Amino acid sequence: MSLNKLVGGDCGGNNSLVQLSNIVSRDASHSMSQADRFVNEFMAQNTEIPQTFNMNALLNNIHAVEKVNKASSISKVNQLSSNINFPWLPGPSTVIPGPSMMRTMPMQPNSLLLPQRNTNMQIQYINESELKNTDVQGKAQEYVDSVNEDSELAYNQFMSFMKRMSAGELNLGENHSEQSDLKKDTFVEEMAEKYKDEWEKLSDVNDYWESEIAYGIPAEYMFTEGNAMLENKNALELGKERLKMGDVPGAVLCFEAAAQQHPDSAEPWFLLGTTQAENEQDPLAITALKKSLSIDPRQLEAYITLAAAYTNENMPKFAYLELSKWLKGSPKYSDLCPQDVKPEEMNLKQLEAYVMSQYLKAAQLNPTQIDPDVQSAMGVIFNANQQYDKAVDCFKTAIMVAPDNAKLWNRLGATLANSDKSEEAVDAYQQALNLEPGFIRARYNVGITCMNLKAHREAAEHFLVALNQQYKARDIYPSNSSVDNSSSAIWTTLRMVCSYMGEHDAAKLVDEKNLTELNKFFKIDV
Repeated sequence: MSLNKLVGGDCGGNNSLVQLSNIVSRDASHSMSQADRFVNEFMAQNTEIPQTFNMNALLNNIHAVEKVNKASSISKVNQLSSNINFPWLPGPSTVIPGPSMMRTMPMQPNSLLLPQRNTNMQIQYINESELKNTDVQGKAQEYVDSVNEDSELAYNQFMSFMKRMSAGELNLGENHSEQSDLKKDTFVEEMAEKYKDEWEKLSDVNDYWESEIAYGIPAEYMFTEGNAMLENKNALELGKERLKMGDVPGAVLCFEAAAQQHPDSAEPWFLLGTTQAENEQDPLAITALKKSLSIDPRQLEAYITLAAAYTNENMPKFAYLELSKWLKGSPKYSDLCPQDVKPEEMNLKQLEAYVMSQYLKAAQLNPTQIDPDVQSAMGVIFNANQQYDKAVDCFKTAIMVAPDNAKLWNRLGATLANSDKSEEAVDAYQQALNLEPGFIRARYNVGITCMNLKAHREAAEHFLVALNQQYKARDIYPSNSSVDNSSSAIWTTLRMVCSYMGEHDAAKLVDEKNLTELNKFFKIDV
């Protein structure tokens, strides 16, 4: 159906006069001849065109209904999301990270539902093929008979058309239908040919969505600009010292410098990756750890840390593959891995079952001796498939033999938070912070847990402590440097807390990233 048929005055019944007026309007290229004057007089006598409804008013109502329905749908989704814990969402972004063994998620208040408007308005459209062609022919014949004595009109193109119509040589409905089908087929063929190459690329999207690029993982590590530690030949050792002091961001810059100074050495890349994981920067941690393992695949700790980072970024298949590589590379458990099995060719469910069965065999290999790495890896697997109670048991078992491992305490805390045990989670996080006061991720997780407990002011204080720790490394940059190495996830969550508290002035300071004034507002001693 043409657009004119939809929004014009002929939305009502089948009116031959209106159909005739449309034919006349398409002949606008001719000057005002006597035939045109006759037509105008003819149409002037038939101005009463039946209309069943006002189309403009209907369109306005449709837009209003769409807006209300859209707002109502969004509100319902928000209400549902407030009661769901989404595991392992990606890191720094404008969306608050979900619960994971590295992060926890704030509970969101229920949204108010907007009332929905009900409408029973029904629209019936006519099919042009249903027009009574005999009516049109009759009107055309009547008009031709009235002017057939005029020699000027006899040769007029319009009259020729009208004569063909009156003789039944033209059928409006069939002609329009044939033209529409022809145009439709031609359009489809042209579009198919034009976008042939693009369609072939899009038709096979599995390769893209199963790649790390789709998850925002950089192919190459993105070093911080203006790093003054590049001039220090002892950057690696200085980074280790800063890490012991709890200066995680400062250690990151030192390890970045060391990795640039010695790009073929696995140690700086490994330390850079593990430290970035503590710094709430999983994508960069993944890139650095992969680089480290490409240089030296024997670094078993890197596999488990990499698997944890993948899990935090909602990439379980990648996590399972790294855990499988850990088993294969371990002198204790390499014999458990069949040589003819290729885990990378399995789908997610098969891979999960395979890796879990392998780690269960590893745990049962020596029941009297607990291997904290095996238990930690099993905790990662249970977190990925959301079996949090089993994950808690694994991390607690690992802590029994490695009580000084801050990462294990942090993973236990996040897993407890996922299990709706926020009070116990805070205790676990505190243990991690007692061991490593500069553990930014653990500090951030404490703040998220405080949000879930409705302790918003305490949550804001923890976020500000984490941001102040990240800003400690600013003394390494040149005085004129505008580099901001702070975590966007922490800023975003702090903004949410300020909104919950109704502190709009503080929220504006967050938007400006004015850490100095925020410290004053919340009375944080730096």
